[in-house]
Amino acid sequence: MKRIFFNSIKAGLFTIALSSSLYASEKPQIALLMKTLSNEYFISMQKGAEEAAKNLNIDLTIQVAEKEDSTEQLVGLVENMIAKKVDAIIVTPNDSIAFIPAFQKAKKAGIPIIDLDVRLDAEAAKKAGLQFNYVGVDNFLGGYLAAKNLTQALGEKGKVAILEGIPGVDNGEQRKAGAIKAFQESPNIQIVAQQSANWETEQALNVVSNILTAHPDITGIFAANDNMAIGAVTAVENAGLAGKVLITGYDGIPLAIEYVKQGKLQNTIDQLPKKQVAIAIESALKQIKQQPIPETFYVDPVVVDKAESNNY
Repeated sequence: MKRIFFNSIKAGLFTIALSSSLYASEKPQIALLMKTLSNEYFISMQKGAEEAAKNLNIDLTIQVAEKEDSTEQLVGLVENMIAKKVDAIIVTPNDSIAFIPAFQKAKKAGIPIIDLDVRLDAEAAKKAGLQFNYVGVDNFLGGYLAAKNLTQALGEKGKVAILEGIPGVDNGEQRKAGAIKAFQESPNIQIVAQQSANWETEQALNVVSNILTAHPDITGIFAANDNMAIGAVTAVENAGLAGKVLITGYDGIPLAIEYVKQGKLQNTIDQLPKKQVAIAIESALKQIKQQPIPETFYVDPVVVDKAESNNY
């Protein structure tokens, strides 16, 4: 495998290149632009991209924003890759509307661009006249499945709270909507709190601590990602409620799966990030060759509860 190297291109901004330079060969040149590597989910996605690049014999450049909510920075990365005239771009947006102009610029430049993991806002894209290709998980379905599993574990009754992702970002909004649908299907489940913890463990610990103070009788928490679920576990343990409050996660990161095995989490959702990114790279290659690809490619999410965790 070609040497992987890291270099800072801005404060807190990193590049991982799988070629000695962007124009080192005549192999297809694809850029994968990611919103973070502070989450194990995206670290797994990075590894999957590197494996796919090797198997498919492409030059892959991976660039990562400083923080998960560094929208302007990540949009700038897309624009830089357009200026460098790579053959294709894959991006995991951290805002469902802000990236629409960047997608339009790529298309105008004749550069295929794939929306990975976080879906662009369909209505906003339609209004802008943008048709785009998405690879990822149906987050509404994933949220529904996680919350349905939680509801069943609660015996279809009890008070629950929802930890939301960054407000307005499609994947978090869809997961929340799916969870709400699942909870509303059980008349004896009551949602008593909904609050964002911005995907972060420390914020989730504080948010859940406050929720437990206001609602000490809650019995379930749906967290829209594993980082927040892990923070929720700590808050529940600190409150002396371990085993009395069931918690779900979302992403299937190793620590979350270990927590499921230990009984600290009721479940997590494995989105198969390596599979997602491999499909995205294959789709980008097809577009480079002017071959048709589906507008939307969904990878089926897996509910990892105690029984399913034996397969991990």
